[in-house]
Amino acid sequence: MRTLRAPVIAVSALALLLTGCSATPTVDVDAAGAWLDAVGDDPLADGAASLGMKVGPGSSGEVRADFTTSVGIIGADARCYGGDDVTADVTVNVMTADGGQMTITNQIVCDTEPHRIPFNGSSARAVSASGTAPVPTYLYVTAIAVG
Repeated sequence: MRTLRAPVIAVSALALLLTGCSATPTVDVDAAGAWLDAVGDDPLADGAASLGMKVGPGSSGEVRADFTTSVGIIGADARCYGGDDVTADVTVNVMTADGGQMTITNQIVCDTEPHRIPFNGSSARAVSASGTAPVPTYLYVTAIAVG
């Protein structure tokens, strides 16, 4: 009986230790999808371009909007769903009218509030966004035009 007791204690201690390490936040993806739909209907989220996407571990893919005429982009508002325990890396690309590109990457808290990513008002022909988060959730980016 004594020889069995030590391995059982060791396995129990390891299981307890691993349970403490598995505090990875989770997101209710259905609620996040409903939030994305509501944000898309929010007139305050209107801008030069509004780009919504599902994000998660690894790349979310790129969502892009092209403009018929050049638009001055002064910033982008990025928001995501997930609570204060989840952060997302957001990359916004502005393809300038002269063929150049400006890229800014910020980390934002997924608290559903807009977080401003500033640009310099350059005349743009397109804007794109991508993002990643440690868990599946939704990201919404609105490019803000001059004036």
